[in-house]
Amino acid sequence: MRFIVSISGITTAAGTGGEWAVPMPCAGRIVGAYITDTDGIAADNTDYVTATIFGTNGYDSRAANQGALTADTPLALTLKASETVLAAGAQLKVNLAKAGSGKATEAGVSWLIEAAN
Repeated sequence: MRFIVSISGITTAAGTGGEWAVPMPCAGRIVGAYITDTDGIAADNTDYVTATIFGTNGYDSRAANQGALTADTPLALTLKASETVLAAGAQLKVNLAKAGSGKATEAGVSWLIEAAN
């Protein structure tokens, strides 16, 4: 069985970061992960956001990395093999850091999970 675990409402002002977490309801394996932003995030090498997203290589809005997020369009993230197997109660976390004056966010992150048998 597959299901989605999401953190929505990752709302921050420009220059402000933070951390959000949701516990896993059961043991499983991450088979996909996505980030989206309702307003989009422009690529910028000076004022940018980096997101550490559990189970993935994260997101970085600098042009040389993942770059811009188009408004309301999920971006598939690259999975990190060492973090895809989850125990029940494991924390799926998102940590945002900003550089320069940063970027405002109205984001959400979703993980596609395959439940353990």
